[in-house]
Amino acid sequence: MADFGVTELAYAALAASAAATATSAYSAYSQGQAQQRAANYQAAVALNNQKIAQGYAQAEVEKGKRLEEAKRLQTADVQGKVRAAVGASGLEVNAGSPVRLQADTARLGELDAQTIRNNSQRAAYGYTVQGLNYSAQAGLDEMTANDASRAGALGAFSSIIGGASGVSDKWLKYRTAGVI
Repeated sequence: MADFGVTELAYAALAASAAATATSAYSAYSQGQAQQRAANYQAAVALNNQKIAQGYAQAEVEKGKRLEEAKRLQTADVQGKVRAAVGASGLEVNAGSPVRLQADTARLGELDAQTIRNNSQRAAYGYTVQGLNYSAQAGLDEMTANDASRAGALGAFSSIIGGASGVSDKWLKYRTAGVI
């Protein structure tokens, strides 16, 4: 096995410094890319959650419409039964207390229908706000992804510059000492 001289050791040290620089640069770049992928994934999840929330909001509106219509039909059914009962008892259906009873039934039924509509709209609004929050989170995650990518590239560049400086310092010392 051949013995290494001082010159060979100097070149080996320079090569090792250069390899360490390359490894450091690659590591910084890879870390930035990994962080970018993770942030992009989080953004995609947030956007999917936004779509789901929008779907829930729409479903609440549709559910509210169905329940509101069902309440109005139920109220009309009750009014019809009141009219039938009043008519069967021999009272005048379109005068006095029977008219007030039918009007009260209609008002209370409409109040219930409006309450159903209001409740469904509030629930839909809650899902809409939740969707907007998810959208904002997706935007933040996308900015994080871009920043991570830039940070990785800058870290790699910084490692290369720092490493090149270190290698050149070593080379200059070896050169000045007459080793290479």
